[in-house]
Amino acid sequence: MPRFDSGAAYDSSAHYDEPPPAPASPKKHMAKVKLDLDDKNAEQVLAASGQHIAAMASTEGQALFPTPAPTVPAYQAKHDALAAGINLVTTLRGQLTAALNALPGLTADLKAVMLERRDYVQDTTGGDPALIPVSGFQVAGDPGTPIGPLPAPQNVKAVPGSHPATVKVSCKAVKGAQFYPVEARPHNDPSAPWVQVSVNSTCRQTISGLISGVEYAFRIAAKGAAGISPWGDEAVCRAP
Repeated sequence: MPRFDSGAAYDSSAHYDEPPPAPASPKKHMAKVKLDLDDKNAEQVLAASGQHIAAMASTEGQALFPTPAPTVPAYQAKHDALAAGINLVTTLRGQLTAALNALPGLTADLKAVMLERRDYVQDTTGGDPALIPVSGFQVAGDPGTPIGPLPAPQNVKAVPGSHPATVKVSCKAVKGAQFYPVEARPHNDPSAPWVQVSVNSTCRQTISGLISGVEYAFRIAAKGAAGISPWGDEAVCRAP
């Protein structure tokens, strides 16, 4: 029976016919297309698109990109649509500027002929106030349609005045009001009669002659051509 020679030596310097492994090829960098469309306005987008169209139509571009998506006609239609829109805006902007510049002169021309027509109506009617309105012009000094009954003033307020025994009262202005009467009475005596303490053409008034330390209730009304309005809500303040 043959024996295994465990004493055999392994020749680590021996050469074999197997070729060494090939070195690994470097990994190719994958670049990305840059557009930055969010930072471009309409004109800049159109310019970038035009540059792209020209490059794609070149000999090298057609060879490298033979079947572009979207197709050439579809892409060109969108490009042309934006170009037409920009041209329209440019045209309209120029027309608007010209129209705005012309308005003052056109207004002055119409005013001039209206003044001539005013003189004609004045002479033809002899200044008859019953005939002048037939022309569509108003009669000078005509107060117009009178405002009807006025509403009660709103936001009535009363605060201590700058001097002793004075209170400042105010309310929201009422359209058509000519005067604002103000009445007062002691707040702790609801049975006491209201007494007019001021009347003025303004809705902000200073009430004087009060008794320092007394708490008063104030109310304001608005008076116009149609009469006096209802009284507004009461405002309470202690006289300083």
